[in-house]
Amino acid sequence: AYIKPDVNNFYKLSGEESELMVAQKMSFQGLAGKFFNLSNERLRLYWEGGRGNGVFIAQCDAFNACGTATFPGHVFYFAPDNERQSSQILHRFHVQSNQCRYVFDPYKDGVSLTKDATHRYKKGISSLSQDQLDLYYTQREDIDFASQYKAFTGIDWLSLYPKRKRPSHQMWTADYFGQQHSVTTSETHFKETPPDDMLGKISNAKKLRHVDTSATRALENYRAKDYLNLTLTVLSCAPRVFEIKNFLSQVEVDHVIHLATGMKLMDSTVSGSDGAKGRQSSSTRTSKNTWVDRSRSPIIDSIYRRASDLLRIDEALLRSRGEDEVPSVKSKSSIAEALQLVHYDIGEEYTAHHDFGYPRSTARGQPARFATLLLYLNEGMKGGETTFPRWVNAENRQALKVVPEIGKAVLFYSQLPDGNMDDLSQ
Repeated sequence: AYIKPDVNNFYKLSGEESELMVAQKMSFQGLAGKFFNLSNERLRLYWEGGRGNGVFIAQCDAFNACGTATFPGHVFYFAPDNERQSSQILHRFHVQSNQCRYVFDPYKDGVSLTKDATHRYKKGISSLSQDQLDLYYTQREDIDFASQYKAFTGIDWLSLYPKRKRPSHQMWTADYFGQQHSVTTSETHFKETPPDDMLGKISNAKKLRHVDTSATRALENYRAKDYLNLTLTVLSCAPRVFEIKNFLSQVEVDHVIHLATGMKLMDSTVSGSDGAKGRQSSSTRTSKNTWVDRSRSPIIDSIYRRASDLLRIDEALLRSRGEDEVPSVKSKSSIAEALQLVHYDIGEEYTAHHDFGYPRSTARGQPARFATLLLYLNEGMKGGETTFPRWVNAENRQALKVVPEIGKAVLFYSQLPDGNMDDLSQ
């Protein structure tokens, strides 16, 4: 299990000086809310937002969990999966500080049920089939483990035990503020823009995408020679946040912006709690965005390859693959999203949120967001910072703000080293 280090370690202090360092209580008090539906039917999660009718948040399948970012004092409830019955409250949840998990289990002895829930589940656990019982006891096992995990670590367990394992990819350490790691990559910067006829779409044929690493890199004559050295600098230890300056060259930034000019920007959406994209629009996110596939041009492809070196992840995992590539990974689909281009106009924002979701309990390996790499294409605006409002520090109660700089990248992890999701990555 992961034990969060003492804040003194983040400052590399020792002796009497270290005794003065105390983690600040942050001004932002948000947290993840994970709501478990242990009934035998799909339900709807609503937020009692003080506007009369509940605000729909998510559908929550039987014997599964759903979630959203929330605050202490918020009230949520489960209702039947029918809009006409949205006021029929089956169970109500009152969000508390330092508590992320909330369980509705109509089959557990001694649980107080509403009148509607008592009538709806009056047949009890004996009405469940063997398959349903297997799903039910999977969640009960996770609940028991989560109790022990929190007693040991002080942190809520937001994955699914025992299905969720430790991350299989390397995670850069963030032991103290200012700590640095170096990466050398052959995917050097583009210094000149190649002619348009050299920047066409790359074939998606899996057998044509494999690159011989001993061969000359793509469009060699338009790129810096030798190797590119990248430096990751720790901005936050909990959550793990790193800054990488000059990840992109100006030519690459201009190319990405050029691609975006011919694309239609759509209103950004918020992923569902199961990680599905485009599930819901929200006042949480008021920007516009579009998507650029890795195969869109050789420059975009080289950015992915550079990112794979930075993350220490095989570049083949960031694209579709042939059967003979990375045979240890059964799925041949990319584990990475297409490059998402996001535009924020004056007053638009993406408020504090978590990038991870809660996969279905039957999902193999419990896939969830591992890391996010943000790339900045402009600078000099008022605002526009990327904020981490819950970073652990001993200096102030305000959010960590990362100021945009052209070509800079920011890396942060959504998972902890033991496979739990990082609630602080909000």
